[in-house]
Amino acid sequence: MATILVVDDNRDNRRVISRLLEFGGHAAVTARDGHEALESARSAQPDLVLMDLAMPEMDGWATTAAMKQADDLRAIPVIVVTGHVTRDDILRAQEVGCQDVVSKPVDYYVLMDKVARHLGSASNDDTEATPRLDDTRRSA
Repeated sequence: MATILVVDDNRDNRRVISRLLEFGGHAAVTARDGHEALESARSAQPDLVLMDLAMPEMDGWATTAAMKQADDLRAIPVIVVTGHVTRDDILRAQEVGCQDVVSKPVDYYVLMDKVARHLGSASNDDTEATPRLDDTRRSA
């Protein structure tokens, strides 16, 4: 069982994604914004982060960039879970260190496939993987 940090400013999204993860056999920890995400990542030391991009104050791009600059957090894989699936949004997410993208609304099977893929690659330190634009369209 992995511990996964779910970062989203929408309470319903946090709840739904957390339940999907729990159904898949994982433990979910949640955060409402980027600042809380950094605190939660440090305290929970999750195996993976699912990051929304559009959040007030500190968005997912800035939060991921901060994580990737922190010695104690940089190795944690980050998967973006967002409605922002334009090529520019995905490229920007990749530039700050996100490993993959899942589009909203979330498809359970796509989510669990990507979670499994990146939990496996976390042990291989595959932090430079490229988000796959074609996979984001499967869940739409």
